[in-house]
Amino acid sequence: MSRGLSLPVKALLLLGGVAGLPVVAAAPALVELNRTSVVASEKRAQSATLGETAAQIHGLVEIVRGDAMAVAAAMAEAAANPSPQGDGLSGVRATLATRPSFDAVRFEVPSAGVNTVLRKREIGGVEPPRSTEALRAKADAHGAAFAVSAPSLATLVVPIEMGAQAKGARGYITVGIPLETMRSELAQTILTRFEDTEVTLVLVDDQRKVIASAGSSPLAEGEDADKLPVFSLLPTGISWSQRFSVVSSFHQAGRRVVGGVQTIPGLGWAVALWRPEAEAYAILHQTRARLLLIAALVSTLSAFVALGASRAVTRPVLHLVHLARKLGQRAWEEIPEKPSRNDELGDLEAALGQAARDLQQGEAELARQERVRSDLGRFLDRELVEKIVRGEHSLALGGRRQHISVLFADVVSFTPLAESRDPEQVVALLNELFSMLTEIVFRHGGSVDKFIGDCVMAVWGAADGREDHAERALEAASDMLRFLETANIGWRSKYDLEIRLGIGVHSGTAIVGNIGSDKRMEFTAIGDTVNVAARLEAIAAPNQILLSEETAKLAGDLFETRFLGERKLPGRSSPTRVHELLG
Repeated sequence: MSRGLSLPVKALLLLGGVAGLPVVAAAPALVELNRTSVVASEKRAQSATLGETAAQIHGLVEIVRGDAMAVAAAMAEAAANPSPQGDGLSGVRATLATRPSFDAVRFEVPSAGVNTVLRKREIGGVEPPRSTEALRAKADAHGAAFAVSAPSLATLVVPIEMGAQAKGARGYITVGIPLETMRSELAQTILTRFEDTEVTLVLVDDQRKVIASAGSSPLAEGEDADKLPVFSLLPTGISWSQRFSVVSSFHQAGRRVVGGVQTIPGLGWAVALWRPEAEAYAILHQTRARLLLIAALVSTLSAFVALGASRAVTRPVLHLVHLARKLGQRAWEEIPEKPSRNDELGDLEAALGQAARDLQQGEAELARQERVRSDLGRFLDRELVEKIVRGEHSLALGGRRQHISVLFADVVSFTPLAESRDPEQVVALLNELFSMLTEIVFRHGGSVDKFIGDCVMAVWGAADGREDHAERALEAASDMLRFLETANIGWRSKYDLEIRLGIGVHSGTAIVGNIGSDKRMEFTAIGDTVNVAARLEAIAAPNQILLSEETAKLAGDLFETRFLGERKLPGRSSPTRVHELLG
């Protein structure tokens, strides 16, 4: 009769197996915890990328469409009110000159055989494409039409209301949009989000045709994208005019990939993204292999220790599993700062504790920065907000002397206007006006100091110390009146009124800084410089820009001004030399 294994060997194997079971059980739990976290993280990253890309593309098209509609509105105004002298297009050319998204437009009246190209400059530039009957019909139905018309070029068509004198004729503004801009946006998004990994990003129009693509497997423009596997993630019958986003795994070309689709409702388009699962979850496979290797080593070593040693090892391993779960649940306060052991397992526990503190601090810092950006972005320009978020701009109370330019813009005859209309209508109108005035101030590097009833106060040079603050303030003032030229067209039809602004600009030394208390403060400017700007605005005529001689000298020859003489401003003993900004 042959003998089996000896009792010591059996006991050793039994104790080693019992001691190794907790480690073997912990490894799958950690792998599953890591898998859930990695999969969720990848889906969040792809969803955020799709949302960011959709917003960027929508913004690009809306800028061009908004500029084209402004030119179309000016053209409609010229058609409805023809000038007895000249060609009647001076207002259109003036509007075109303020549109940054294109250099030329094509004006067409198919029924009258009119086909004219209007340019910012006399010669040069890309020839705007011609519209088609299908695009014109779509523009008539939806207010605008967009289509890929040629390699690397898209066409945007906007209809024009020609007025009664046109006797039913229909006009159109056509603009060419280079698709290279959209390809560049897609390529930059891939580089920023995924670096050099194998990723494909595709933009598709409402006809399921490729507009632009970038990445490891780009598609040709105009290619039919409806049969791409990624679009099978969308529910049957889903309309791309509805907001919808989905990210999931699927098969493509014989391998598993993870990707998603997000619609762009404002355009009826969609953006799609995908990349191989092996690449997206590479860290998951590496972690699984490492955890399995650690489990195998610990199980092998546990076969050579006694029951007491195995129990001593089992407890800290289970404790680490508990901490790992708490880490995944973001229960930072339940993870101790100091390890309970002074060995390798204690080092791992300390590493988990340090990871918990780092993640907690990181999330707190991200939340703080987001709150600061959200709060300050409504009042200050983006550059100043970023300085405050990065801690480069102090939020302590105090002020300093600074040479600045101050602008006051006030709605002329606002009180009669407010008395004759519902408060809700007045508030809606002011919100529209102030939203655009704020955007203009930010575009020229200024800060909106405050809103005072129907008046806005803006400051240049207070936060960044730029020496060209006077030039920026006058450029912003000019843009405000140019904005009114086109905005009043819509306000006349919507509110039956026109808005006129009186604007005053003055440059000089003021005290700038955080004024108030520890619980409530504002970054503002105080001093005589602010008072002079307010007084200039008070005596400005409708749609007139008055500036002090100090501002005129700082601006130099960049602006055309006219000296109006010396004026006695309220609250000042000495007269002020006043100029008017022309043009």
